Amino acid sequence: MPRILVLVSNLAQASYRLRIAAIVPLMKERGFEWDVQVRPRGWRARGQLRPVLRAAGDYDAVLVQRKFLDPSDAAVLRRHARKIFYDIDDALMHQNRPVGIISRWRTRRNFLATARVVDLVVAGNEHLAEIFRQRGCEVSVIPTMIDGGRYLVKSHAATATPRLVWIGSRSTIQYVQQFLPALERAAREVPGLRLLTIANATVQGGTLAVDHEEWSEQTEAAALCRGDIGIAPTPMDDWTMGKCGFKILQYMASGLPVIASPVGANAELVREGVTGHLPRTPEDWPAAIVALAKDAALRARLGAAGRELAATRYTLDRAADDWARVLSAD
Repeated sequence: MPRILVLVSNLAQASYRLRIAAIVPLMKERGFEWDVQVRPRGWRARGQLRPVLRAAGDYDAVLVQRKFLDPSDAAVLRRHARKIFYDIDDALMHQNRPVGIISRWRTRRNFLATARVVDLVVAGNEHLAEIFRQRGCEVSVIPTMIDGGRYLVKSHAATATPRLVWIGSRSTIQYVQQFLPALERAAREVPGLRLLTIANATVQGGTLAVDHEEWSEQTEAAALCRGDIGIAPTPMDDWTMGKCGFKILQYMASGLPVIASPVGANAELVREGVTGHLPRTPEDWPAAIVALAKDAALRARLGAAGRELAATRYTLDRAADDWARVLSAD
């Protein structure tokens, strides 16, 4: 049974946990043993990581997940590892917040060092794949997946107070804030329209009625079903083009129709008029919202199609098959 050392930086967020940890038992069924180790953090991290890197030769391959390697760490790993895979599902070579010149230089240096030593990159979408192809890397694409069995399925019915729902984190609530005027324009045509945010922060100001629930793994499935339409408003920039659409899969697994900006993996996941809508500009958003908010039958039809797509194309079993194919390639 091939043994794979998997170095992860974070298992707390759901998308990372699903992309790696949830696959472990499925990989064992397919003949692979994954030894998942969390990379040390803090001022002692370098000294604690080096012995792990030097032990890479005890494994058939090493899979580095998400975080780039420092050039010296990359050199140590390349010296000892038989084969190196690198998994990425965010545009980490760019920043989603203002940073100084030293931080930008360090990120660029580590990105280039990682690209130089890996044998194969596993990217979450085609945009990320192309970035590494331009560095001369061999790349396979394995999209984000969902554990559909964890989610409840929305039962759609006519309502005077339809709810938009957004799930995310403090770092991305800014996108909803930016699109708030567009949501408010839709509310002028649907007076009962509300917004539910499921996160560790919510939007501020504005006239749209907003409900908020703190995110938790235990309550997110029930919270999503309190919404009627899943939304993913997203501006287009270097960071967002690398997003892999986990929240969209959550909406689809919950049987919700989706309205999303056609940015990054959003355009790959949402099928226009089949599972939701892809309004190109904020000015296009109100019409998409109003159409769904006023038509429960349409919400049910698009939601069911999304649920079917999530249950067949973006499953853990399919991801495990993809990983087995990648890891078995010569």
